[in-house]
Amino acid sequence: MMTIQAGSIYLIPTDEQLDDDLPTAQLMRTISGLEALTDAANILVMYARRHQEGFDQDAMDQLVRQGNQVNKVVRKLYDMLPSDEFIMSMDSYGPDLMAEYATNAALVVTTSFAMDVLACYYDPFIKTGKDKRKAMFRDFQGAFQEVRDECLSHLEEHEFLIKELSSANRLLQKVMKEL
Repeated sequence: MMTIQAGSIYLIPTDEQLDDDLPTAQLMRTISGLEALTDAANILVMYARRHQEGFDQDAMDQLVRQGNQVNKVVRKLYDMLPSDEFIMSMDSYGPDLMAEYATNAALVVTTSFAMDVLACYYDPFIKTGKDKRKAMFRDFQGAFQEVRDECLSHLEEHEFLIKELSSANRLLQKVMKEL
């Protein structure tokens, strides 16, 4: 349930979120969701360490490494962004693109981590029948996958745009040197 609740923090907007119009609002919700997801993963890992039967300890070690890596990546994405005020004050689309790219990248790694937490939970609890919420589990697994796929698609579009902008910038720099 904690993994599902963590996902709902960043995947399902609520009326309580007043700053939704800010460029970094979704990224901030994703960071909050990642923190809750990390807590859930830590509880699962601690449980697996105490009750080693039925748990793949290598998978748990990998989950810990992945959690550390995801948190590091998301923190770097957050650190690279300018403030909301700066983004909104610019007449350029560049800062908006940066915020959108960082948000999509954070969503990809966070939902991937959520799916791996669910995968580590599946065998010892869902598959064995200790947790009878298999349908709900599958629904959320599918929701995480859908968000991840959509964000990956956006990142591919951003990648194309960034390549084209880089190419145009190189051409402009070359022309400017010749002038």
